[in-house]
Amino acid sequence: MFERLPLFMKKTLAWSVHLFTATGAVWGLLTLLAVFEQNWRMAIIWIMIAMFVDGFDGMLARWFRVKEYAREIDGALLDNIIDYLNFVVVAALMLIKAPGLLPPGFAMAGAVSILLTSAYQFTQVDAKTDDKSYFFKGFPSYCNFLVLYMMLLGLNPWINLALLVICNILVFVPVKYLYPSRNTRLRRLTLGFTYLDAAIGVW
Repeated sequence: MFERLPLFMKKTLAWSVHLFTATGAVWGLLTLLAVFEQNWRMAIIWIMIAMFVDGFDGMLARWFRVKEYAREIDGALLDNIIDYLNFVVVAALMLIKAPGLLPPGFAMAGAVSILLTSAYQFTQVDAKTDDKSYFFKGFPSYCNFLVLYMMLLGLNPWINLALLVICNILVFVPVKYLYPSRNTRLRRLTLGFTYLDAAIGVW
């Protein structure tokens, strides 16, 4: 059906995908404001909306062939910028603002650590494996989920610190991690667990 559309409609749809991706920055800003206010319910809601956008914009980009009809914008770069905001900067602020997540005196150090290791992870030229397997190389800086689980599980702050250190180290270990939305192996199982995790997050 897309092929039958007139050129201006194809371009409109392709550019709308970039706009959809860019809204992730809005949800990131709203999350930061909620974290500053320590309104954790709204912070989690904005995070989930941002994750919804991140989960579907790539699929829409392929459907509407943005590389062909909206090639003036680097969609991958836009996505990485917004992902760093939502996955890392938001998580760093949560570590600082949420009481009792880390032992006294470690909150700022923990926040700085994920900012630095994630900067490395996001900028590796081979951070994602080839187009046939779709994996991340090294821990893919899902720091916002890590911090959310810290909040929801109520673990001992020293356990949280240990988990944070382990994840920081794993960024540099060249192990393959699933790319949930593009994985080609056991795809239905992977997507099933992904949707289950999203449902639990919404609940």
